[in-house]
Amino acid sequence: MDIKLKKSRPFAAWLCFFLGVNLAMLLIFTGLAAVIGNSENFENLKAPYVDYQDTVFFKEKTENYFNSLFGLVTDPGQDESLFGETADSRLAREGNNLKYYAADMNTGRKVQNIGELSLSDSGMPNLPEGYPYVWYYDGQKVRVFEDGQPLDIWRLDSGYQSIVPRLRGFPESPSTRIVLAVRETLQPNPYSYSSYYTEKQFLRIMGWVYAVLGVLSLAFLAYAIIKRRDKREFDKLLASWSGRLWLEIKILLSAPALAIMLFGLGGSCINRSLNWSYVPQTVLTITALSGVFLLGCWWFYLMLLDFKNNRSGFFSRNLINYVIRRYQQYGSKYSWQKSMIKRVYLLVAAEAVMALMSVFFLLIAVSGDGGAFLIALLIAAAGIYLIYRYLQRYTRTINDWGKLTDHIEQMKNGDMAARLELEPTDDMYRTAQNLNSIQEGMSTAVAEKMKSERMKIELITNVSHDLKTPLTSIISYVDLLTKEEGLPGHVNDYVKILAQKSERLKNLIQDLFDLSKASSDNISLDMEQIDLTRLLNQTLADMEEQIDASGLTFRTNIPDEPVNILGDGQKLYRVWENLITNTLKYSLPGSRVFIDIAANDKDVRATIKNTANYEMNFTAEEILQRFVRGDESRTTEGSGLGLAIARSFTQISGGQFQIMIDGDLFKVELSFQTV
Repeated sequence: MDIKLKKSRPFAAWLCFFLGVNLAMLLIFTGLAAVIGNSENFENLKAPYVDYQDTVFFKEKTENYFNSLFGLVTDPGQDESLFGETADSRLAREGNNLKYYAADMNTGRKVQNIGELSLSDSGMPNLPEGYPYVWYYDGQKVRVFEDGQPLDIWRLDSGYQSIVPRLRGFPESPSTRIVLAVRETLQPNPYSYSSYYTEKQFLRIMGWVYAVLGVLSLAFLAYAIIKRRDKREFDKLLASWSGRLWLEIKILLSAPALAIMLFGLGGSCINRSLNWSYVPQTVLTITALSGVFLLGCWWFYLMLLDFKNNRSGFFSRNLINYVIRRYQQYGSKYSWQKSMIKRVYLLVAAEAVMALMSVFFLLIAVSGDGGAFLIALLIAAAGIYLIYRYLQRYTRTINDWGKLTDHIEQMKNGDMAARLELEPTDDMYRTAQNLNSIQEGMSTAVAEKMKSERMKIELITNVSHDLKTPLTSIISYVDLLTKEEGLPGHVNDYVKILAQKSERLKNLIQDLFDLSKASSDNISLDMEQIDLTRLLNQTLADMEEQIDASGLTFRTNIPDEPVNILGDGQKLYRVWENLITNTLKYSLPGSRVFIDIAANDKDVRATIKNTANYEMNFTAEEILQRFVRGDESRTTEGSGLGLAIARSFTQISGGQFQIMIDGDLFKVELSFQTV
């Protein structure tokens, strides 16, 4: 129920706006028509709210009856007819509301419903009681009496200004006498239809109707203003409906809409031929003309909403674009290359056809047919517009290619978060969507891999930490056993083996712990300026006993002057220690090991080379994997973590670590920035 109520609110707000505007415009139009149609007399607006006999409508009707009397006695053969009635019948149906006498003394023709005409000493015709308002024509001019006194109908404020021009031109007829008197209190005619009485009642009702309509109009508009947000929401719905129409249909409908607006405006406010002697018919006519004008106004209001909400879509939704979209749907069935080629062929074919049609109509226009010339211009304009649309589309396609290339470059540089967004109507849209899908798949794969790596590192860290405590106890008790005296010989052998294995396990756990901390960036660093040559000489000195026992010959090329870099001394010491240890384990017996340091003002490169004692059937990247050892068939002890730890410690110290394999030559190169 609440959802339905919310959906009805925008319509209710817009309906109030629609009714409020229509009622207000109806009141304004009928008022303007009453003013303009009667010599711009604004007193007409008071007609529903003053005494009927003070209104211009009463005076207009009386003048109309007076003219009818004059015509009946001076030219009875030309008895006028209005709405299917004769003048005589219109006078008769007023009943007791009119007393009249019209006679031509030369011809003897008379029209009367009172006795013979007699005049008082003041020159006013003698009439029965209750008829104070009198029109009298003495053969020369028309005079108007009220309550026995003549009225100055020529004054601007007399209320007779719409009648005066006709009275000034009233023809002289010395033999004619006309008297027309109107009852003071108008009554309905029980036997016929009294225009006076009906119009009086109509104006009274119109007064109430106008007041009620004015209040309703203000109330509707006030509600629409208060609920203007809901009204704007319904405006958008109307705009979305209008936006579905082609531009050509809007133009075709706008032309008649403009025509009926001008017709309604001219008919209701400018046309003076409306007969205000018959107010009900005239008001209905003005109301109908106002409705016609408002119908055109509402159409253009809808167009304004369409343009405001749809902007460029107001013009872009046209027949040509429809044809282009249909072609795009057709072209989507083919590959991108074929679709582009077919588009060019279709453009050439369409331009050729339109060029021929334009020339054909131009040849017809040479014979003097202006319509053919206009058609030729329209066809030429359509051809130019089609070329413009093609170039516009081609430019968009090139720009999309550029966006696609730039996006691939971003992906190459590691940016996997940004997406390539194109319009669904673009030629490269499907390609962009496919690329986004590939990007999402790669991002998902990388995320899963990183998650897996983090889980491995966390597992190794936790296991290493948990193994340290029991291993420390084992080493302590093994150490106590070695100090025991009187143990059998074979037991001492067992204890020595336990000591060796526990020490190896301790080193392995420490390696795992160090590597996991380095990989997770959760390792403390003590970055300082260190002398790389001094660090290497110290490492060689500390490992001199192992080097001598290996039988290998070390050839060093180390500068005498200091080579300063920024790094963690302990971590880099561990790097050299691991590299030298690796060399001692896997070098060919009796071969030489070369260690070189080459420095300049910007950087320093340190290398260690040896000849392997096994076939190196692996890549540099494979040997750096954790738990991988180069000689899979060897029996020497090792964790397979030495090189991985060396690379990690080098990188976190700000250096670069690289392995190169050339046949049996195994080479490791470290590079750092000098300070």
